[in-house]
Amino acid sequence: MKTNQHSLTEAELAHYREHGYVAVENFFPADELQALDEHLDRFAAGQEADAFEHKGQDYRGWIMRLGLATPQTAAFCADDRVLDLINPLVHPGIAIYSAKLVAKEPYDTNICHWHQDDAYYTQHSQSQTRMSTWIPLQDSTRENGCLQLIPGSHHRGLQPASNKEGGTCNLGIDSEIDLDNCTYLPTRAGTIVLFSALLWHASDGNQTDQRRRAFIVSYQEATAQGGNADQWQILRAA
Repeated sequence: MKTNQHSLTEAELAHYREHGYVAVENFFPADELQALDEHLDRFAAGQEADAFEHKGQDYRGWIMRLGLATPQTAAFCADDRVLDLINPLVHPGIAIYSAKLVAKEPYDTNICHWHQDDAYYTQHSQSQTRMSTWIPLQDSTRENGCLQLIPGSHHRGLQPASNKEGGTCNLGIDSEIDLDNCTYLPTRAGTIVLFSALLWHASDGNQTDQRRRAFIVSYQEATAQGGNADQWQILRAA
């Protein structure tokens, strides 16, 4: 594993705890992410000889069960740099709940509805510290569907949810969304975004002619009983 290059500062920890997310810029070198992106292209095309048995793509450009796709994607999910970074947030110990690649293909008009990850995740296991790392492999902008967040919404706990028509992330929040408090979070490739599994978030479609990908891993404490089927893996014991 590569050596750690960043620990969360007290200001970053405070931002995460108050707002439910924090973005750490320049965390990954650009050439490393480009190599990963090209590896994912080869995997999606069935050209990776060392790919694990996998279900393949579930939605346009998406790859589910990403930690079980290839040795390279598994290693990226278990990267010590990331585990060291989230160590103050996820404890005791660290386990993977699930991992996926989310893509917005060129001119994809599908939105991701306002939702909380735990609306999906608590169907499989309970966790007190569950969160996700959101890593853009290309720059994310308002034009190509960057993250939208409601800062501080994680303090409200898990909200009622129901299936929404159209788009993705269709298990949407039933509560009224206060869009006056919506924050758009454009991010450069190399940034890592950390956010609580209770944070309200969404994204628009992609209005550009370029694909936008995000590598997403959800982590929880190692003492949580299970995760999303065979994706669950303890990386650091409690």
